[in-house]
Amino acid sequence: MAVFNFSALAITENETFEDGFEQQCGVKWEYAKAKLPMEDCMVYLVLDETQVIYRDGISSPRRKSTVFWELVKLILSNAAYSVRILMFAAYGSGVEYTRLATPIQFDESIVLGIDQLNFSHAEVSEYVTKWFKGVACFGRLPSSAMETFCANLEELTDGHVGLCSTAIQALNEVYASRNRSASDLPSSAEWIHMLQSGSLYGANDNALFETLTSTRAVKVLKTLNAGELERLEPIAYGANSSSDTAIVEQCLRKGILAQTGRSVAFSSPVMWRFFVKMRVGHIDRALHVPTTLPEMIARVVQVINYKSIRQTLGRSLLSDIPLERSWQMEFYKAAYRCTPSTLVTSVDVGALFGSSGFVDFTIHGGDIFWGIELLREATKLDEHIKRFAPGGRYSSLGLSEFCLIDFRRVASIDFRRVPLIEHAAGERIAADMDRCKKLFVVCYDAQMAGVVVFNSAMGVVYQVQLER
Repeated sequence: MAVFNFSALAITENETFEDGFEQQCGVKWEYAKAKLPMEDCMVYLVLDETQVIYRDGISSPRRKSTVFWELVKLILSNAAYSVRILMFAAYGSGVEYTRLATPIQFDESIVLGIDQLNFSHAEVSEYVTKWFKGVACFGRLPSSAMETFCANLEELTDGHVGLCSTAIQALNEVYASRNRSASDLPSSAEWIHMLQSGSLYGANDNALFETLTSTRAVKVLKTLNAGELERLEPIAYGANSSSDTAIVEQCLRKGILAQTGRSVAFSSPVMWRFFVKMRVGHIDRALHVPTTLPEMIARVVQVINYKSIRQTLGRSLLSDIPLERSWQMEFYKAAYRCTPSTLVTSVDVGALFGSSGFVDFTIHGGDIFWGIELLREATKLDEHIKRFAPGGRYSSLGLSEFCLIDFRRVASIDFRRVPLIEHAAGERIAADMDRCKKLFVVCYDAQMAGVVVFNSAMGVVYQVQLER
């Protein structure tokens, strides 16, 4: 058996594929692809950065690589030939590669996507144990703290190999920095908090998030233009992928999306969060700081684009109720618009949206550290309440204030009467308010023709009748 590991990126414009192979592997191309197989030696070729030798349209493959693709054709037509090839390609590694394609069509059964290449749960644990320098801080293994650390790393990266590696490298740099300065090493709880908060060297320094989003795996989002990002947004809401197959296929090829069965989703929470930042980062922000969290919520619910939610494709097929991410995205945009640049929101730093390790939305600045949890149809309300209780998941975050916002559909809203919603729905909301004094409920009817927002005292914070 012979294994040759080489990269197409190392082949220069002025040399042939054969010359580049020989320079990297130390043997001639003809010897590896013909002589060794004839001697009953199984040859394994592992080629990285394969996208470099794709072709543009019907032109010849780049970097004079026709000989390589001829070998690929031979193997596809003759499985008995003693050569096996494993190719790694990054479609979105640069704008110049987005228009390229393989010179050969491959059967889908032999092409693996990102979701199939990701680490399994066991592989994440194995990788951490082998390569994380701070593993000794977790005491004797296995431990519950180490299990929590690995679970947070897996949730942060969705098992993406490159993102796992980058995160561990960043944490190892923290370890080395502490050693150089003769400082105490982080405790197991501190290591876990770094993964949850995205901060490595100081509170809200955003260092881990910046490191992850600087990777090629995430920066690929920047290859999409404004129109393509606009088309991707309904898919992010949960729209049927068949509503825009072209953008879905493009994003699957680039590793922005991953497919599981019939559903598609962002390939990692980091990718989703970076997408949200790109979508809201251009929004003009407010001039004045809200004095209280309820004041900020009152501002936000007045500027949410309810018409956009009414028109969105992101609806449950079973209930026609807007999906949670539809509400999330519009809430993030509105909250960003209603806070000044002196306040840092989790659109910019901090937790990953949808992460179970942190609040959905946070706002930092001076003495302000607010946390906001978003719900839909009161789903798991008790669980969300417990997260903020003493000993709950969020109790150690040091929030100065928090609230829950539930987006809830009611049978009807009648602006000609008091109360505005039917009695039964009002009683259910009042009962939920008794369970949580930090709850706001945004009510809307099936046609999204009207919206009413209640605070925990059942007072109407905002109401609007939308034009049809």
